[in-house]
Amino acid sequence: MTNCSFTLFTVDSRSPEIIACPSGIVHTQELGSTNTSVHWSSPSATDNSGITTLASQSHYPGDYFVTGTTDVTYKFVDGSGNEAFCIFEVYVYEGNIFC
Repeated sequence: MTNCSFTLFTVDSRSPEIIACPSGIVHTQELGSTNTSVHWSSPSATDNSGITTLASQSHYPGDYFVTGTTDVTYKFVDGSGNEAFCIFEVYVYEGNIFC
C-alpha cells in the first residue's frame, strides 16, 4: 500500500468590500465661527474570510472641522492583510444658517 500526502495553501487576495462609504458631506458653518462639528454614519466592511478590522480612521463623526475641504479616510484590513479604503471629502463653508 502506498501513502500519499500533500499540503494545500489557500491564498486570499480579495480585499474587503466597503459598505456605506459617504459620497461627500457639505456643511454650513455659522458666520464668525472658527470651526463646526460634522456628523456622518461610519462605513463598515465585509470580507470573504469573515474577518475584517477597522485598522485606522483619520476623523470621527462629530469631530470639528474648519472652513474648507478635508479628506476623511477609513482603512479596513482582512486576516490576510488585504486592504480597502473609504475616502470622502468634508466641505465646510461659512454662511448664514436659517431655521
